Amino acid sequence: MAKVSLQQLSKSYGGRDLFKDFSLEIPAGTRLAVVGQNGAGKSTLLKLIAGVSEPDGGRVVLSTGARLGYVAQEMEAGDLGMTLLAWVMAALPSWKEFWVRYDAAVAAGDQATLAVLAAEQTSLEHALGYNPEYRAKTILTGLGFSDESQHAPISDLSGGWRERAKLARVLTAGADVLLLDEPTNHLDLEAVAWLESFLCAFAGVLVFVAHDRIFLDRVATHTLFTGEGKPVWRPGSFTQFLAWREEMDKQWERQAAAIDSKIKQVNAFADRFRYKATKARQAQSKLKSKDKLEKELSSLKSERPDVKGRTLNFTLPEPEKSDKTVAAAADLSYAYPDRAPIWPPLTFQLFRGQKVALVGHNGAGKTTLLKLVVGALKPASGRVLLGTGVKLGYFSQHQTEILNTDALVMAEMRRMAGPKATHLEVCSILGLFLLGEDYWERRVSELSGGEKSRLVLAGLFSARANFLVLDEPTNHLDLESREALVRALSEYAGTILMVAHDRYLLGEVAGEVWSVGEDGITVHDEGFAAYEAAQAEANACRLDAPEAPAAKVSRQDDKERKRRVAEQRNALYRDIKPKREAMEAMEAELEALLAKQGEVEATMADPETYAQKELFSTLSKEYGALSHAAEDLLARMAVLEEEIGDLEARRAALGEGA
Repeated sequence: MAKVSLQQLSKSYGGRDLFKDFSLEIPAGTRLAVVGQNGAGKSTLLKLIAGVSEPDGGRVVLSTGARLGYVAQEMEAGDLGMTLLAWVMAALPSWKEFWVRYDAAVAAGDQATLAVLAAEQTSLEHALGYNPEYRAKTILTGLGFSDESQHAPISDLSGGWRERAKLARVLTAGADVLLLDEPTNHLDLEAVAWLESFLCAFAGVLVFVAHDRIFLDRVATHTLFTGEGKPVWRPGSFTQFLAWREEMDKQWERQAAAIDSKIKQVNAFADRFRYKATKARQAQSKLKSKDKLEKELSSLKSERPDVKGRTLNFTLPEPEKSDKTVAAAADLSYAYPDRAPIWPPLTFQLFRGQKVALVGHNGAGKTTLLKLVVGALKPASGRVLLGTGVKLGYFSQHQTEILNTDALVMAEMRRMAGPKATHLEVCSILGLFLLGEDYWERRVSELSGGEKSRLVLAGLFSARANFLVLDEPTNHLDLESREALVRALSEYAGTILMVAHDRYLLGEVAGEVWSVGEDGITVHDEGFAAYEAAQAEANACRLDAPEAPAAKVSRQDDKERKRRVAEQRNALYRDIKPKREAMEAMEAELEALLAKQGEVEATMADPETYAQKELFSTLSKEYGALSHAAEDLLARMAVLEEEIGDLEARRAALGEGA
């Protein structure tokens, strides 16, 4: 079983220690969430384990032969011309090449090679399953890739989809030690849920960084907090870690308060009696005990784990009230060039104070709908109007071009915030989005892409908008900032329409969930938790219920079902075919063995042969070897026959129709 051993690991940047003499054993079956503030060394730890970065001291040891899975930062130029499925499959050992070697060994009667190949086959099947192509397609589909996109070149994919492709390649290749840095970025809700299930079934060592609190809780078996002090390792989920952290902090406060109380008592006694002759010696003794108590308090402070993190308390500036109807759409539709409309004409209203989350599968048109509401896109038909007194604040991940890159951060923030924002508000909001005082005098052009996005978001919230339209607002925020933002949005008095894959944000802020899809908008007015429960129940019913009567199944659904069944049948056939071919080869080999055995037996039965002791002895040994080979071949044929029978039974269960 794979394991990872961190031995006296040290790493520093800019004179600051990220890790110093840090040791940790991570056994198989551990799913370790690495959490902490931005810059605390989370991604660095993954790079150290992956061997991408070298430690300043100590070492990382992986079990002998352990396969490492780590998402590469960049694709090679030659990768872009490959189809997605081919590129993902290129990370796998080739079944085709294996069977070529196997057939050659069978034809040559090379028993030694066949024994080696049998062990290799077992290993490959354990790691990759019987059909690696089917595995690759399953993973790609789980991560949201359509069948069409799987056969298209990677160059057709956007940046976000290329990140998904890199994740799919690593998961398909299989690993004993899997390292994932923000794997939920660029994934929609369905893909995140699928990834959770996949990782919870992973049997090796998983070390991952994520800012999705629900993902952390559902996947992690252990938590490692990185910060200014020594990393803190705890069993349990992130929420359990927070509870432990809070209890430890309370315990420290109680201990510190008790010591501090004793010090005050000593001071009071000494002040009262130090000049009285009868009490002077006792007072001096008390003062000596005070020194001891102060050392104890100092020691307690130094041993306190630095796991408190930042406390960000922030409330959005109070916006002015708008009309009751904030936005209204009538027969609204949109279609991209040469395509059918995304949804049927939509008619809806948003009222003051509503907080609505749009959900739906990738490509359902959630971001498109946001752009229509804010006027960034022109509808194909119908219209959408904003109410009187509505002050719109729109955040999209592609809005950094609105920034004046030559300006200083503070000056640009003041420009976006407007004259009503106070200096304290501006500073508080910049701090919330991790743009503290050391950023204020930097030029905007010096910021990273993520820092520019956070600056846009900070400016938006300081401008007192009463209608916030947000597209993935938590991207590029760490856990503390996300939770501060969630608190602020929960208390926000205005109206919100948002798209997000952060389920903690959706659960805490959204009062309603609008599911967007081919049928238009379906309103779930009991919030995200109720929506998620309804989705889980619907999925369970689809798995457990008998097939619906044909009359009640739409033509599209029936076509999709038949396509999936056909894919499964074809995949099973591809599994069965090489096994049948191997069985035919074994049968031919057995026939040849038995024929040869019959010839040797007939020769041995000849009295003249029996009279020649050396010849008879040689033939006896040959007969024994042939018998042993035939028995071994029959045993392997029995195993293969059972495997073929199992696959054929599974294929038959799918029915004959595709």
